[in-house]
Amino acid sequence: MRHERDFRSDRLEGTATPNKERLTRQTLRTGPIGILPRTLDPAVAAELDALPVHHLPQLRLEGDLKTLRREAQLHLAESKFGPDWLAEWLVNDLSFLGLMFEQLTGAQRLCLRLDIIEDDACRKFHVDNVLHRLVTTYRGPGTQWLPPHALANLPHDSPISIDHIRQLERGWIAIMRGSRGATADHPGLLHRSPPIERQGIARLFLAINETPRHS
Repeated sequence: MRHERDFRSDRLEGTATPNKERLTRQTLRTGPIGILPRTLDPAVAAELDALPVHHLPQLRLEGDLKTLRREAQLHLAESKFGPDWLAEWLVNDLSFLGLMFEQLTGAQRLCLRLDIIEDDACRKFHVDNVLHRLVTTYRGPGTQWLPPHALANLPHDSPISIDHIRQLERGWIAIMRGSRGATADHPGLLHRSPPIERQGIARLFLAINETPRHS
């Protein structure tokens, strides 16, 4: 039996300015996005920013939490990714976020993607084709998203007012509802990558969702 659990940002390791925000299953049931603010420890943020782009890690992993942790450790050990303490911090954070996603959504087998993004990937607002997806940005600006009311009474193909666009801060954790979990009363979250093309910015972006089940 799975027990209801909430996640509080004042209990997160590797944060510098914790607060008492919570992320719960109820949050995900009632809204298209649940957000847990956190600020990365200054030493972690500084080390990530100082790394050359070609030393940043990229991961594509699938499996249960134990498998994801083992594979992440192996990959980072074989790569030129930063000092040992930073690799250990990242493995621990990936494991924590995988556990959070599993406990809040009921997912059993996870798909983890850690990407380096230097252009306007996914530049249009869209809803992901998943039940839920966890996102966080370790380096660079965070994901942009729209509250459901932003498109109310907006004519088709009309530009979206910048006043309606929300943006996650670096390090913040969000779980977004996708199209597979959407209903008429509970839509999926419209979101996009922040515009960074030709600005010399490299984002280190994490996404976790449940591995699609094949019939």
